[in-house]
Amino acid sequence: MEKSIFQIPIKTLKRYSFYKKSQYWSKEKLQNYQDEMLIKLVQHAGKYVPYYRKLFKEIVLDLTSFQGRKDLHKIPLLDKETVRTRKGEFIADNAKKYGITWDSTSGTTGTPLHFVLDNSVQANKIAALLRSYKWAGYSIGKKTFSIQSYYFKNNDFHYNKFYNILRFDSNRLKKESALKVINEIKRFQPRFFMGFPFDILMLSKFADEEGIKIHSPQSIVTYGETLSKNKRGLLEKAYNCKVYNFFSLHECAAMISECEQGNLHLIEDFAFHEIVDECGNDTSEKGFGELVGTSLYNYSMPLIRYKISDIVQIEKPTKACKCKRNFRIVKEISGKQCDFIQTPDGRFLGSVMSHSIDNAKGVVCSQLIQNSLEHIVVNLVVDDSFNKKSQIELEKGLRKRLGNQIKLEFHQVSQLEKKKSGKTPFIISRIGNEYS
Repeated sequence: MEKSIFQIPIKTLKRYSFYKKSQYWSKEKLQNYQDEMLIKLVQHAGKYVPYYRKLFKEIVLDLTSFQGRKDLHKIPLLDKETVRTRKGEFIADNAKKYGITWDSTSGTTGTPLHFVLDNSVQANKIAALLRSYKWAGYSIGKKTFSIQSYYFKNNDFHYNKFYNILRFDSNRLKKESALKVINEIKRFQPRFFMGFPFDILMLSKFADEEGIKIHSPQSIVTYGETLSKNKRGLLEKAYNCKVYNFFSLHECAAMISECEQGNLHLIEDFAFHEIVDECGNDTSEKGFGELVGTSLYNYSMPLIRYKISDIVQIEKPTKACKCKRNFRIVKEISGKQCDFIQTPDGRFLGSVMSHSIDNAKGVVCSQLIQNSLEHIVVNLVVDDSFNKKSQIELEKGLRKRLGNQIKLEFHQVSQLEKKKSGKTPFIISRIGNEYS
């Protein structure tokens, strides 16, 4: 079935109506819904998805008696390396029935992944995202400023009249372009900002350096990298407004949003979230562990018990939020924390760099280390499928963002460099542009 250009928008409207109601469900009703959706998804995967057909036979999983949350632990955890190397086995035999849209990400680990999203999961993600943004004060048509990777060919920014959004291309983030868009923001007077914390903060930094007063929106939603306490404080001081944190994946296996009361919530009517230790044992009672997610809606390419590689700390189940939603409360997310690249032409590139390696076949994980303004070392952990063409594609993706003035030096290594904290960031700056 061909995807109609109207199919996803129509589904999104219907699902948004659903999400407006489901956010206030009782805990029991929410858990019953999760069980119902997990049973349908697992039974579908066992029948139509080659990877799961084989796996369920090996572990002798009885699909007729599968009970959802209670039995999910019987299915082994799924890591990104398995998806990277065997992605074809995860595509359902009847995927065309649900819609096929290819997407890619490099995520926290700098691991290139390509995967399929169906029409339903795309509509659900947009609807759930719009609900989360509404918690932060956004509504469709509200004057909005957005800064992210748009790849405008001839302009630094562009106004979209239909959505009433002023969009700035973060790949062009340097002082000259920032000052131009700051003037445009002053004229446009947006009530809502959204984008990477680093990018939005850099705008205020450039304005401050020039003695320019930057426009204060009603609220800001940040995503794409960890919102540290320091960055949140700096943003709220610079823009004199409340900042909301939003976390999601291209793979649609998890979502975390900040509510009006300032609490982060697992969005449990969008995905099923687990908190586990290294062996996959539930650690939610302890309140700390790795986040594992299962998308409830992607039938074209189900990812069940998908390891997200980010560590979360959650509140005790007995603590309720004043927002009256029965979604579990997240105390802290320890996700993408990388430094930023500074280019010779004056641009500043942070988490936006992660997609530069999406098309590098054979790269298990990667890392950029900037030793000087004109020199970056690219550390690569690769497998046997990595070849000369892989490196050409990798350099092409990097050049698309970095330009041609920086020398790139490629090293194949057995493991990536860690910081003193033990984290392995995608970008390490040795010229003073550290994450804070």
